[in-house]
Amino acid sequence: MELLRAKATRTRVSEVIYIGLNALLPVAVLALVRLFDPPYLAVVLVLLSKWRIFALRPRFWWANIKANLVDVLVGLSAVGLLYLASGALWLQIIIAVLYGVWLLVLKPKSGAHAIMLQAGIAQFVSLTVLFHFYRLPEVSVLIGCWLIGYMCARHVISNYEESYVELLPGLWGLFVTELGWLCYRWTNVYNIGLPILLPQIALIMLVIGFCAARMYHASKHQTMTSQMLRGTILFGVALLAVILLFSPWDARI
Repeated sequence: MELLRAKATRTRVSEVIYIGLNALLPVAVLALVRLFDPPYLAVVLVLLSKWRIFALRPRFWWANIKANLVDVLVGLSAVGLLYLASGALWLQIIIAVLYGVWLLVLKPKSGAHAIMLQAGIAQFVSLTVLFHFYRLPEVSVLIGCWLIGYMCARHVISNYEESYVELLPGLWGLFVTELGWLCYRWTNVYNIGLPILLPQIALIMLVIGFCAARMYHASKHQTMTSQMLRGTILFGVALLAVILLFSPWDARI
């Protein structure tokens, strides 16, 4: 009995330490972004925070890396957003708080809808950051688009019994890359009154990704109906029409 109590106490202490470190990470990242320009140390800190990937035997490393790709993507995107918001401390604080919510509330969830939400957020924020640096070489942007699409799609698909767990994310990454190539040529953005502009591609992929994930989920649970399919497609088309109709075609980052 004493052994069980000691083990339970160690478990609770470990959980408290884990929560505390996750709560401190956004604060430390914000401090590094504000102190160093460019924020390379903040990027290193985000990567080092994933040390638990390598806490197991080496044969589990690759599986852990793939399972944590979306979390790494969000962490690096948080650094990018904090950097883009330089000069607006209040906005940087909001971004840091939202990153903390991701780490403490959303990331630990493992339900199907939570995983879709995680992938949607990761794709949205990472594309937003990537297209703020559109002056990067074209090939770099396209590779970034493919990696973002692949990581986010794999995060969703790996939650199901899927035979094509690598092929389908690769195809989704190719689709994101093709759209990224078009948007790289003409980067339309929305000025929402913040230092961070909203690229059109992030909104378009958010809508298309939501519709694709909803239909994929329904097909895997045998709940796909013609009415549901029509409703999802019409909803997506309507939102895309609104986005394209109100796009500032003469605006660039």
